[in-house]
Amino acid sequence: MDLMIQKASLNDVEELLGLYVSVYGSDYPLLIGTNKEVMQAALRDPHKFLWLVMRDQERSIIAGSCIIEIDHDYKIGKVTGVAVSSNYRNKSIAKRLIEFAVDIVLREKRSVHSLYATSRTVSMGSQVMLLENNFIPLGIFPNARKIKSYETLTLVGRFAEGVLERRARVQKIPESIAPLYKICNEVTGSKWFPEIVEACPVAEYIQSEFDDENFEFIFAPKFVERRFNEVFDNDKESTFYPFHHPNLIISGCKSDFEIYASFSKKDHYCVWITSNRTLRELANKMKRLIFALKEIGIYYIEVLVRSDYFETICYLTENRFLPSAIYPAMREEEGAMHDYILLTRTMVPLDFSDTQIHSAFKPYINQYAKQWLSMNLNIVEGIQ
Repeated sequence: MDLMIQKASLNDVEELLGLYVSVYGSDYPLLIGTNKEVMQAALRDPHKFLWLVMRDQERSIIAGSCIIEIDHDYKIGKVTGVAVSSNYRNKSIAKRLIEFAVDIVLREKRSVHSLYATSRTVSMGSQVMLLENNFIPLGIFPNARKIKSYETLTLVGRFAEGVLERRARVQKIPESIAPLYKICNEVTGSKWFPEIVEACPVAEYIQSEFDDENFEFIFAPKFVERRFNEVFDNDKESTFYPFHHPNLIISGCKSDFEIYASFSKKDHYCVWITSNRTLRELANKMKRLIFALKEIGIYYIEVLVRSDYFETICYLTENRFLPSAIYPAMREEEGAMHDYILLTRTMVPLDFSDTQIHSAFKPYINQYAKQWLSMNLNIVEGIQ
């Protein structure tokens, strides 16, 4: 069998569509494996997409596929679209494709600081494959995607040489994210540790026009994109969320407060990318906002916060967002590589009973479950 790694071409689109359908059926949540126009656009843009296939030369058949999407502004890449035909299993095709792609991006081109990938937990196969390619575990996305049921995903990362050594040292962190830092130190070999502040001194918030605020939702992708570009023109600081693009505005009915989000109606998944004013200005109206989100079918929320934004992390954790992953050295600013914390909130019952997860992720599962139990069950403390 003559298997060769090649770059995918526009002539491969139909065969690739068939590959993803055969591997994932109707469950595959990404447009890049199911939407012909999106796939063609990616193949026409080799600057942003490195799309590799493993081809059986004898039969002229695509045996596997792997895509790396690259954000050159932030020097970060995402491994996605990994699929292997059932006729070519147990030949290390996915591992070889990823290894080849990583070698190009991290070593040959040196175009990014790090690569990340997510993997499903219905089985351990994809997790093992990424770990065998020297990706390190960074955390979990609990109840993030509704495929057949609400499914937890894992997060892994791989870093270019010397990047982790350039991590910016955070002076203090809330107690809520200390477990993540301890796990991160173990997997990265870091020795330093920031000061842990046991309580978040954020009881006083800005009281303003938000006191009687209600919210409405503008789900109009083209309008949202235009509005986003107008409001945040050249603002790379507050809009940092690689590979996510807003299609929803959560707007205050009585104020100019706006949250820009990426919402997937199919699996009830919502990423808060940025807002035109600090979230802390919502004060105690976060509960009202969460209730409104549930009413329109949003059952999972995800926020990415730089680890030294102490008060924002405190405010979110106070409002039942839990730290579930840490991405060390995620973004370069003035020569220093800053860590980012992934804070998540799930509005459906947490259930890991059907989760198959590699032992490398157990520390993240354990710390998340411990905080979730503490947050949700403390009301019954002392009941006999």
